[in-house]
Amino acid sequence: MSDREWVESNRQATARVPRLDAPFAACVVLGLAGLALFARDGIRAWQAYWINFLFWMGLAQAGVVLAAVVRLAKGTWGGAMIRLALLQVSFLPVAIVLFLGIALMSSRVLPWVADPAPGKEWWLNLPSFLLRDGIALAVLGAISVAFAYWSVRPDAGRLAEGGAGSCFSWLARGWRGAAVEKERSERNLSWLSPLLVIAYGAVYTLIAFDMIMSLDPSWYSTLFGAHYFITAGYLGIAWVAILSALARRVMRMETEFTAGRFHDLGKLVFAFGLLSAYFFWSQWLVLWYGNLPDEIRFVLRRTQHQPWRTVIWVVIFGGFVVPWTILLSSRVKRIPVALATLALMIVVCGYCERVLMIVPSLHGPDSGYRFVFGVPEILITLGFAGLYGLSLLWSLRHMPLVPERVDPERG
Repeated sequence: MSDREWVESNRQATARVPRLDAPFAACVVLGLAGLALFARDGIRAWQAYWINFLFWMGLAQAGVVLAAVVRLAKGTWGGAMIRLALLQVSFLPVAIVLFLGIALMSSRVLPWVADPAPGKEWWLNLPSFLLRDGIALAVLGAISVAFAYWSVRPDAGRLAEGGAGSCFSWLARGWRGAAVEKERSERNLSWLSPLLVIAYGAVYTLIAFDMIMSLDPSWYSTLFGAHYFITAGYLGIAWVAILSALARRVMRMETEFTAGRFHDLGKLVFAFGLLSAYFFWSQWLVLWYGNLPDEIRFVLRRTQHQPWRTVIWVVIFGGFVVPWTILLSSRVKRIPVALATLALMIVVCGYCERVLMIVPSLHGPDSGYRFVFGVPEILITLGFAGLYGLSLLWSLRHMPLVPERVDPERG
């Protein structure tokens, strides 16, 4: 691809970003209306906010981490597909703001606020929880933004020089020339990439312990943190497959989102599905053979009572077994619609898995273990989806989608 073709491909990509601002903004308004209407109606609105905060933040963060992992592995296959994963970084500052909502509702959701857990008060107390988790998310978000900035700055500067439009000029302030900026970028990314991956594992382990495991303060598992950040990565990779298929069709970018790249991404989805299943099975197996009252109660709530008994089988088959079986086919991985359909199944089942981890801890035998997915949950989910959509549209319009060096289509 010549320089002129590269500049033109980015200009066209920016021009073809769909005008979905109004629908996404309407979703945000609906989400705010849902919170306003149902915030005082029991715990349903708060737990829906809690679930969606963890779910959408996890998708965006996993996309940025995927870009860092590919860079650490010196992968050159991703092209615009991995850049699209990186551009989800714009949702992370929004997630930091949304954490303020977590602070406001914590006393309604976290059981140990009103009823301290004996022996764990030094850790499970509200000021400590908000301080450590807020700082951890802010630090991880800052590292992610810095990684994204230095990843796209060389491209943005060259595009601004090449006349691709002023939309990229904000990333090229203080431009010192392509050679100098490339060297600066490589130097900064050489330490930001491993730092981001390490920080992701540490921070998401903390989030798993504080925002999910502590909902049942008498239960504990040292493996739960790894289970959480690995499954978040699995969902994030599947989400990139969906976004890539949409970009290929809606933005007419068939030359960037090629069959060869979908095949490579499909192999990643398959591999992370196996890894996630390993952690899922290891988590439950240890609890089962240990058979300790404080541990086994977590399993029994999710396997012996409806609707959770059905949900867990949906997660196992829809999130793991069915995608593995179909993705054994090399041909399916090369078909964008087929891969995106399987990825959508994985993401939906991943949402169900987040519900499965959170809600049974909040609704015990006194409530009959019931969970209702109705108007409050739908509205708040739409609100989060709207915020995510608006942030992604902003990235697509203000950050270059096609990297400078694009490998030719593979088969």
